[in-house]
Amino acid sequence: MKRMPFVVLVFLMLLVVISGMVDSGDMQQHPDEREDRGDLLHKSPFTVRESPHEDEYLIDKFSRLSPLDETAFLEDNIHKSEDMVVRLDKVITGLKAEGNDINELEQTVNDYSRFVSEARTYLAQAENSSLEADKEQYLKLSRESIIRANSELKPIFDEIKSYLPGPLLISENSSLVARGSGISILSGDLDVDFFLSEGRFSIVDFSGDVQIKMEQDFESEEMPERGPDNGLMVPHEAFSYANVTGNVSVSGSEFTVAMMADNIILRTTGTGEAELIGEGVYYFDDGTVRNESNWVQPIFESG
Repeated sequence: MKRMPFVVLVFLMLLVVISGMVDSGDMQQHPDEREDRGDLLHKSPFTVRESPHEDEYLIDKFSRLSPLDETAFLEDNIHKSEDMVVRLDKVITGLKAEGNDINELEQTVNDYSRFVSEARTYLAQAENSSLEADKEQYLKLSRESIIRANSELKPIFDEIKSYLPGPLLISENSSLVARGSGISILSGDLDVDFFLSEGRFSIVDFSGDVQIKMEQDFESEEMPERGPDNGLMVPHEAFSYANVTGNVSVSGSEFTVAMMADNIILRTTGTGEAELIGEGVYYFDDGTVRNESNWVQPIFESG
């Protein structure tokens, strides 16, 4: 069973944690090998594979923007990254309160925060510059700082993962049934039926055989662009839908689906893994006694 690419994972994470941080899938490498290949910030339940092209997508994106577009793109990314800094600080505080030794994590978060701050300062200087040459130089410095900030997110997320429980294993012997509010990520050879209320879901198809059935045409979101074969942002087919209220069925031999909503009801059969993050309950239906368990509390606040 293939794992969720980190860049895609980060993308899904940001969709949830920062409410659309990557409106067009642009910002991350960012964080979620979405980074070129990217939890949900809460945690990544899947094994992360290193990508040799971590910064190439974002660099290429900037190179294709006009100065005006680049300023707006930087402003949006910096704003979302500042929001991320606040959330990371809360995570650090919480982990410290639990008695964890997080010196290395704290230093990495401080580096991330510093690069974001630098990007903001340089952008402000660019906006206040009367000379075009000065403006271009400050935009360049701001761009470099936000790219460096993004490169810090993968080690941050990897470290945060170590403080969280692993995924639920789904086997052919039983069905996973869950209901709750938050984030659900399922990956494997699965048949998934779910209901969302005012939510969104995203899918990465590793084998090319995923089938999606929806009771209506929900709003499609743009996913990260495909690049040359030697540096794909998302090397597999990906789909994302927003403003979803209704029933959806997804099946395939190798795919990952992430859903985010205040009301999630799902049943899954097959073989794979699942992460349930938020407020809710789940159980494995094998035809015997039902023993309900709680979803994992998110490390990142969703509000």
